[in-house]
Amino acid sequence: MLTCRRFRKQTQYVTLQEYDEWNTRYEETLRRRRGKWEILLKESGLSPSSEGGPVRFPPKSTKVKRYVRKGIPPEWRGAAWFWYAGGQKVLNKHPGLYDELIRKGNGLVSPDSELIERDLHRTFPDNIRFKPDASSGAQRLSKIQQQQMETPIVQQLRRVLVAFSLHVPKVGYCQSLNFLAGLLLLFMSEEKAFWMLYILTHTHLPGTHEVNLEGSSVDQWVLMMSVRESLPGIWAKIGGDLDGSDFDPDSARLPPVTLCTSSWFMSGFIGSLPIESVLRVWDCLFYEGSKTLFRIALTIFKTGEPQIRAVNDPMEIFQVVQTIPRRLIDAGAIIEACYRRRNGFGHISQETIDQRRQDRRDAFAAERAAIAKGGVRASKDDQALRNHFGGSLQLHGHHDFSRKFKKILVKT
Repeated sequence: MLTCRRFRKQTQYVTLQEYDEWNTRYEETLRRRRGKWEILLKESGLSPSSEGGPVRFPPKSTKVKRYVRKGIPPEWRGAAWFWYAGGQKVLNKHPGLYDELIRKGNGLVSPDSELIERDLHRTFPDNIRFKPDASSGAQRLSKIQQQQMETPIVQQLRRVLVAFSLHVPKVGYCQSLNFLAGLLLLFMSEEKAFWMLYILTHTHLPGTHEVNLEGSSVDQWVLMMSVRESLPGIWAKIGGDLDGSDFDPDSARLPPVTLCTSSWFMSGFIGSLPIESVLRVWDCLFYEGSKTLFRIALTIFKTGEPQIRAVNDPMEIFQVVQTIPRRLIDAGAIIEACYRRRNGFGHISQETIDQRRQDRRDAFAAERAAIAKGGVRASKDDQALRNHFGGSLQLHGHHDFSRKFKKILVKT
């Protein structure tokens, strides 16, 4: 688990002893899985021992899906993500575009580039590839000194984010993109990471990182509907406005708990789940699609059901919901809980997610159309959509994140 070792083992939520005990068992699991993957590739007429590892993988099937859910070998993870997410097809459609965007963005000064520079050195500060000296003293360096000491991957991250902001102006740059791109760069070249970031934000998280964050609101509504249907005991605790009021599914207002869960999706669970758990989730995400995000979110809620149901003070919900995933170091257990036949969430289909997303988008479009006709004032619910995430959560550098909850939410 080379990539996993580059991250800090001990955290506020996982002790070093807990990590070492889990890691000892998990290393053996990885060795066994690697052997099974080698046999799978050979049976498919592919060579697992080619220089640099395989670049092609078996076609999708029930067997391959089972193997992916049990974990892709770390050394092959980037290539498998790129293959199953359709990265090569996208790359082939746009030969040379990334290099062109790099040339265009070289030396460019824009609001997006300024935000990117601000976040570059906040990306995985405990990972040696991003911070060669992670001591507290390194944190006090000036911006010029930081640039002089930049590692190659930080320079790659800058180019990927600037190129993305030019290629997708309706998104530009949004906080959390640095972590998504940074994790991809740990597993693949910067051009491939650029196209995977595009796939991630357009196919799996459509509209989530746009300035109005409508895609994030859409997905949080879909998630809340799923919790309401599948986990009624948890819904009774998180479903209202924390003041005893009920939730109206036809309203644009979202339960306050989505101030926590929206970050799960925007960052692909980076900073919420331990890193190896994130990687296992991404294995399934790039193979099976965005339904994985909803399935895992429900699994997190289910795993933490005893803690959530024990909460008496509604304001404690934020702390509890944020803490639950950060303790889930056993990556295999999370995936097993998600897909177990009884009380699992493997039954949630991509078709269901896509239809509910579309229904919610249609509701927003109808609201906008009514306003555009004139004489119709924006409803309180429509305003709630814009205000719920603090305008743009300060993610695009424009607005302040809901001050009311700053002292409640734990810093990621």
